[in-house]
Amino acid sequence: MCKETIERDVFDSHEVDTCPKRIVTCEFCEFPLPAVDLAEHQEVCGNRTELCYQCNSYVRLRETYSHQTKCPGSVLNNVESSRRIPRAAEGDGNGRRRRDGNGFSNKRLFFTIAITGIAVLIGSLFFQRKPEGS
Repeated sequence: MCKETIERDVFDSHEVDTCPKRIVTCEFCEFPLPAVDLAEHQEVCGNRTELCYQCNSYVRLRETYSHQTKCPGSVLNNVESSRRIPRAAEGDGNGRRRRDGNGFSNKRLFFTIAITGIAVLIGSLFFQRKPEGS
């Protein structure tokens, strides 16, 4: 793989454990890449954010595990229903109410279903089979 001269007795362990050209996967996105490039990739990849649906805040991928243990809406810290936004997430600290993230996604889902239904209807009208006797 890396063209490094290795003794036979340690070749297998080198190939699996220490070779800089061995293929490893990113813990954040599961993208396969050479081990030599992993640190640089994870520096960028780990700084990407995802929305925490429990507290409605954005969390860096590298901080996901620690956030899950501290999140006020987490199952670990909250015995209330997971369908409710926790009280800590209702306001943003400035007296303003946070927007419910589920309202937007329900509208988008309804819109997608409606567009799909219309597309199926139009497709069935355009691509009808003509009777073979005609």
